[in-house]
Parts: sequence; C-alpha cells; structure tokens
Amino acid sequence: MGDQSIGIGLVGCGVVGSGVVKLLVEQAALYRDRLGKSIELRAVLCRREDIGERTAQVPTGKLVHDADAFFKQIADCDIVIELAGGKTFALDIVRRSLAMGKHVVTANKALLAAHGAELFALARKHHVAIAYEASCAGGIPLITAMQFNLASNQINALYGILNGTCNYILTQMTEQGKDYATALREAQQQGFAEADPTLDVTGGDTSHKLAILASMAFGVTVTDRDIPCSGIDTLKLDDIHFAQELGYRIKLLAIGERTDAGLSLSVAPCFVHANQPLASVGGPFNAVSIFGHAVGHTLFYGRGAGQMPTASAVVGDLLNIACGSYERVFNQLAIWPDQGKPLHKLSDDQQMTRYYLRLNALDVPGVVSRFSGALGEEGISLAAVMQHEVNAGGFVPVVVVTHQTSVGAMRRAADRIASLDCINGRPVCIRIVDMPQG
Repeated sequence: MGDQSIGIGLVGCGVVGSGVVKLLVEQAALYRDRLGKSIELRAVLCRREDIGERTAQVPTGKLVHDADAFFKQIADCDIVIELAGGKTFALDIVRRSLAMGKHVVTANKALLAAHGAELFALARKHHVAIAYEASCAGGIPLITAMQFNLASNQINALYGILNGTCNYILTQMTEQGKDYATALREAQQQGFAEADPTLDVTGGDTSHKLAILASMAFGVTVTDRDIPCSGIDTLKLDDIHFAQELGYRIKLLAIGERTDAGLSLSVAPCFVHANQPLASVGGPFNAVSIFGHAVGHTLFYGRGAGQMPTASAVVGDLLNIACGSYERVFNQLAIWPDQGKPLHKLSDDQQMTRYYLRLNALDVPGVVSRFSGALGEEGISLAAVMQHEVNAGGFVPVVVVTHQTSVGAMRRAADRIASLDCINGRPVCIRIVDMPQG
C-alpha cells in the first residue's frame, strides 16, 4: 500500500454505501491519525444514475455508473468495498477485484453463503484478503471476535437471533399481542421490514448468515443450501401465548451444534426458556450466544442492521486491512471457508431435541390415547399435556410437550397424527431449545 494514502473504491451507494461515505468524509482526520496515512475514496460505482441525496458527500468526479470505468479509475487502489448486494453483479465485481490483486471488504451475506469457498480461495491465489464483518450481524463485532479472541476455543454451539425484521415482529406478537399480519405491517411502516419481506420472514436471510458463521465456527465448508430452513410467516398468535404460559419465548434461531457424530444446522422458530439471555432480546436487535470449550458461554448483542451500524463494521474492516493486521490473520490462521473440512451433518434420526406440539383435537373421550399412541409408535414420550377450552364435540387446541426425540421421529409421528380422524389438520411442531450449561 502507498506511503501517503490508501486508495479505495466503493461499489454500491445505497443505504449502507452512503453511510460508509459519510464516515470516510466526516471522520477522515480521525482515521488519518489512527493509521498514519489518509484514506482516499477514488471512485464510487453506482449503476443507478438517479440516487438522489445519497450522492451528497461523494467527492466531485468520483461517482461512476459503469464497471469498466470504475476499475480504470481505481487501477492503483488497494481495497474495494462491495456493497451492491445480490449475487450476479456482486460476484463479478468481487472476482474481478481479487484477480486485480485488491483486498475486498463486503457486507454481502448472500454472496458469501453461496460462493464463499470459491472467493476465499481466489483471494488466497492473488495474495489478498476478504473481510466481511458486516455480513452477519451489522455492527456487532462477531466475526472479529471469532477470528481473534475465540481462536483458542473449539466452538461447540452457537444460537443466533440474526434477523431484526423477524425479531421485531415476534416482539410485537409477544409483548403487544398483535397477530403476524399486523406486526409485519407495522414493521414495514417503521422501516424494519422491506416492502417485500420474503427473504427475511421465511428464514432465508438468517440461513445465509448461519452458513458464514458455521463455516468459521466449526471449520467446515457450509453453504445456505446445507441448512434446513423455516420462517415465522406461518406462526400463529396461539403458539406465542402457549409459549408464554409454559415459560418460553419464541425466537427465530440460527442454530449450529457440534456432536461427535457430526453437525446439526438449522434455522427455525424455537422455544427459548424465558431465563435465557436470548429470550429477552427484543425489537430489531440481534444477539448470538457462542459456546466455546474453554471460554464457556459468550453473548454478543447489538444492532444487527441499519445504515450506520453496518457502515461501522465495513469501515472497521477497511481500517484493519489498511494497517496490515487483517492480511496477516488471513494468511496465517486456517479458519476460512475455503480451508474447511467437508461438512458432515447429522441425519434427521440423529438430531435430538424436545418439541412443543399444538393439535386441534375433538373434545371427546379417548383422543389423548390416540395421539399419544401415534407418538409412542415412534418412541416419543410425553412430558406434559395441556388443554383449556371445553366444547364437547368440537375441535379444541391441545398442547403437548415431549421429552427428547429425534427430528425424524417427530416428523413421522406428526404424519401419523395428521391422519387421525379426531385431529383437524397437521399438528404445529416447534423445537424447544436446551442450550449447553456454562
């Protein structure tokens, strides 16, 4: 890198990109004092020619709308920041940057979840690094902690609330008693949900982040295609209320667990006991519990999205690359997705957990024995059964809590129960999470 200044190029000047420009302009003196050299923004690539006020702080003559013009303008730059989002265009930009020998900073979880191993290998081939703190939890220094402070640990488990949209909706349903549709509409009005929230509420966004975190935590190569995923878009208020009555909160969790037989990875709504720290994480905030063999339980909490928290993480990566510390870690520690072992996942019959079930059952004698018999045929034992309403001859909700069983056994038992003429529809099955002690 040059002695007098560090040249960078920025791709994408949307919400986060404009936040990065804001930090680089307003904190230029601070960063110069910390690095001993200035950071010079040489070019900003934005494919949209009309981006309104977000161009306000882009230095004159630095905004371009064509990739070839961008790369010509940053020919002698050291670092490219990719904040365009998506996969196709971003993949081309990152490949091209790495091939030109430029370090890359990115917040693009979808890109890394799908192509991380390829891109990290390409970076290594060209003797540069990829930094991606902002990809998983906004302003929370989660990846940095795993790279440095937790490098002495074998990570045995992680449980994460990694999507602020879903957490805001679940908080409104839990604390205000609002149904899903109402809570989603308010999240959109408050700016916590996109006009099309599909990627968030179906769990897709969370699965991208878990793929990135699991690759680093467990030393394996994981893509989002390896992760079973369900979201909150079919969650009913009844289940929120029953969870509270049983002493739990429902959270959309990214879960990674190490066992002697392999890894368990999933994204799904889960029951979290009210005395667990994750249960109290409200609104649009994110939090991740990581369990290391030596350190025990660690908890990371903060704003997982938003313009300035995410820009903070991006510029933090930029500074670490600029001072040379990140490149040394990238070259010396074997913790990156391209260096991971092949993923060995547990089968459904190997993954053990407890379950909450809600059944719509006829309020007639003998029903409990019939559905409990269906559970028993799969070796599933009942820990508790709860029923409130009495409406002889009609369907009423019955709540069942099981002892530990396998995911596969529960799926088969749910099929059996759904076929009973005394049960209306398929039972709702939600995992009850028992986190490690320590």
